[in-house]
Amino acid sequence: METIFKSRKAMPFLALLCALLWSLAFPLIKLGYGAAGIEGNDLGSKILYAGIRFFFAGIIVLTIDAIKKRKDSSGKETKRPMDAAAWGWVLLFTLVNISLHYMCSYIGLSYIPSSRGSVLNSMGTFFLIILSTILFKDDHFSANKVVGCLLGFGGILLINFHPGQAFFAQASFMGDGLILLNALFGALGSIIGRFTAKRMDMTTATGISMALGGAFLAAAGWMVGPAAVWKISASGVLILTALTLISAIAFTIYNSLVVYHPISKVAIFNAFIPVFGVCFSSLLLKEPFLWTYLAAGLMAALGTRLINRTPREAVRKAQIQSSIRSNNQ
Repeated sequence: METIFKSRKAMPFLALLCALLWSLAFPLIKLGYGAAGIEGNDLGSKILYAGIRFFFAGIIVLTIDAIKKRKDSSGKETKRPMDAAAWGWVLLFTLVNISLHYMCSYIGLSYIPSSRGSVLNSMGTFFLIILSTILFKDDHFSANKVVGCLLGFGGILLINFHPGQAFFAQASFMGDGLILLNALFGALGSIIGRFTAKRMDMTTATGISMALGGAFLAAAGWMVGPAAVWKISASGVLILTALTLISAIAFTIYNSLVVYHPISKVAIFNAFIPVFGVCFSSLLLKEPFLWTYLAAGLMAALGTRLINRTPREAVRKAQIQSSIRSNNQ
């Protein structure tokens, strides 16, 4: 499995798959709220719903990881057994990447329109790219990355802005501020994930973080208190199961990709999330589809291409090294 995550050729397809899955989650969450009878102002139920989703996603990841390791006949461990330092990192990863990240998200979104929330939330991608170029040697600052980020963010703005709209009217800390904190915590979570992976298997860390983070969110949602008793139906259970699987698959793949590849090259694919999201909303929620969505998708694609393009100098160097190896053989 690690071979797939390490592959440069597979990385774009896997990162795009994560964006596709996360974008599908947005309309499914709305459908899930409707099926359970959760109203828009029922913050306790929303946090509890997220907690249940992440807790069971973590259990699924840990179960599959345990079965995989049990079937591994090699008996070789690439990571050290978990010590106090490893537990410290995974608990920090849990706190930032799941608990604080989604707590700020659910509270903040209850105070501002979803369109403004999606724009502010997208800042997490660009926070992550900036932090990565500062902290990691394999992620260098370049003009391509600046232009690529501008194109990606421009596409997100194009989706959400409408003529004559007072977009940032009545901005507040509880709304806009918490969504920006949510974006920052999401970026920091990916950074912490890289450090966590040096001490333990990333799939295990992902499972633990989702299970513990989900339990925390569920407890917080229960303490806040659901406004009404949930409706139980087959469609509601099916939607929650789909959301749980989306979390398990997307987080496992994405967290592994940012360990083996320059984070900026992976993170920029998140610019597709709002683009895919409005497309899925049009299909599943019957929301109108506008031509600006296509233009935004093109801008996101161009930005992604710029950031992932290999410089000519690097290509020449790789060709020379390959030629030398061939001649030596």
